[in-house]
Amino acid sequence: MIRSSLSRLSRRVLLSSRKQSSSSKANGKAQGSATWVEENPIKLSIAFGAALTTYLSFHHLKTELGGTTLGLERSASFYSLAIPTYFRYKYLQKFEPNNQQMWDALDTDASASGLEKILSLRGFYIKTGQMAATNIGGAFPPIWSTTMSVLQDGVPPKDVETVMGTIKRDGFHLGDVELGRVLGSASIGQVHEGRYDKKPVVYKIQYPEVQSQFENDVKTLLVFCRFAQPEHVPGLEEIERQFKTEFDYREELKHQNRIKKSLKKFEEKVYVPEAYLSTKNVLIQEKVEGLKLNEALKDDYERHYKGKIGVSVGPKFEASSKFKGPKPGYIFKNDKSGLGYYEDVSEKGTKLVPSSDASSAGFKGPTKSQMAAYIKSVDLKRRFNNTFRYFTGKRYVGEDELPINHAEVMDTLLEVVGKNIFLDGYFNGDPHPGNILLLEDGRLGLIDFGQVKVLSWSNRVILSRMMIALVENNTSEIADIIINAGYKTKYGNKELAAKYARVVLDSNDREFTDGKHVQVFMEDLQKKDPILDLPREFVMVSRVSLMMRGLGKAIGQERSIAKAWEPYARKVMKMEEERLAELRRQEEARRPVARSHSRERIKKDGAVVSSTSPWRYMNVEHNIEIIKKKNECKGPSCGR
Repeated sequence: MIRSSLSRLSRRVLLSSRKQSSSSKANGKAQGSATWVEENPIKLSIAFGAALTTYLSFHHLKTELGGTTLGLERSASFYSLAIPTYFRYKYLQKFEPNNQQMWDALDTDASASGLEKILSLRGFYIKTGQMAATNIGGAFPPIWSTTMSVLQDGVPPKDVETVMGTIKRDGFHLGDVELGRVLGSASIGQVHEGRYDKKPVVYKIQYPEVQSQFENDVKTLLVFCRFAQPEHVPGLEEIERQFKTEFDYREELKHQNRIKKSLKKFEEKVYVPEAYLSTKNVLIQEKVEGLKLNEALKDDYERHYKGKIGVSVGPKFEASSKFKGPKPGYIFKNDKSGLGYYEDVSEKGTKLVPSSDASSAGFKGPTKSQMAAYIKSVDLKRRFNNTFRYFTGKRYVGEDELPINHAEVMDTLLEVVGKNIFLDGYFNGDPHPGNILLLEDGRLGLIDFGQVKVLSWSNRVILSRMMIALVENNTSEIADIIINAGYKTKYGNKELAAKYARVVLDSNDREFTDGKHVQVFMEDLQKKDPILDLPREFVMVSRVSLMMRGLGKAIGQERSIAKAWEPYARKVMKMEEERLAELRRQEEARRPVARSHSRERIKKDGAVVSSTSPWRYMNVEHNIEIIKKKNECKGPSCGR
């Protein structure tokens, strides 16, 4: 069809050439061209076909990958690194799975190249780097997390003229605006301390080009995932939809103040700064002082816990005889399948213990009470030294220098997030460590509410049922819930569906991933039963679960998310039972027996029901039978 169309087009060109030739006999060049066209229709068709194909391909790429030449350039730049790196990892996975030296070299080179590419492109690629920094899902080697950690809040900021231009375009009077130093910068924009109307505040300013960049970048990643990791496509599509809400800071102001209000009872432990004023691209909020949580906890570990208590931060897990746990200790090693293993170096000989087994044996970190006991002992020593410092010559040590209870921090975060998800129905979908501060007064400061997800009550009930089923390890129930929620695969394998639910919502310990690294497990799952769709409403919940697990792993406080959120899930189910009981009660109240005070009554052979009568909820035939029986009854017990 295309060929015949091109042939017709070539004939029209030929006729046009002949007319031009007849009107200008002296134009020999035109006559020659017409002769060539007439003698070579196939070549002309091929030329037109190639031109048309090129145009359509370019048009398709422009439409799918950003709509601009700049969008195509960004996509090509990403692919130039992503595709070769992907095949390098695939090669090692297939041919050199145990070559530690090659894995280390590839991780070092790929993470450095990846960071350089991300910083040059910025946009949504910074979000992907933040996932690596958080080690979301335990999918990234330590060198990747370390290299990408700068992306959590240390992306090079843009110049003051750029951000002031945004402030001016959004209608602010520049005389009221006073920008100070940059507090942080990331994917969407950057944050400055400053003053507004002579009041100390924090400015959050969006980059002017970021929305178009995000749209292009997510489409680029979707194309890559369809080729390399199709199991992630449905989730990435939902993330794309959700992240479109992040570009209006007016919505963020509403979400931030709403969550602040909902966490009022947690104010002794958690603080959310108040958002004062917002336009689409500028948010002005309360200023709070603090350190990034992950940095504060790692520094605290180095100063107080290292070598004294079983806290796993970094490449080594150290256990003390003062606390429960295997002795003399396990050394963490990376086997490049992902989560690594712990090597028992006791006199009994070398024993390789998968990290999941180590966690179940007590390697999830010391409990809140264990750490509290250790902190109490440090405090007693501090008080003693302060009392007798004039004799000992030691400096005064304040309470602010006491160790931090890492377990309590993790428990508090999970409690707060759990409340937001299950009881409130709205939560921050991007709680990476860069968005959590350790404030000067010891509380946790929660910032950046651009990614707030809203869950309906019915979806919260479904999620609660899932958490309880995960805790009870009810495999068939887990599979039924996730399938009914929207999980679709090619073959409908329920066993694999239950495993998938466990990994994305609760834990990716190797006992749940068949002893494999989580990414290898997901790829195998895709081969066995290809994923067609996911429960879209729960994608952001699984993202939060993965982030919480990544943070827990980083600070030596790993948790089962289902067990942490179980109390809230059971509370929701109790509330649902009460709600249904109330609905049943109301339904019964709508169906009373006949009442004498109703003015408009059922006639002898039919029924006329008043609009205000409770009888309107009853079956008409049933009403008639009741009246007939009452009319026929003549005994003393009638009407009772």
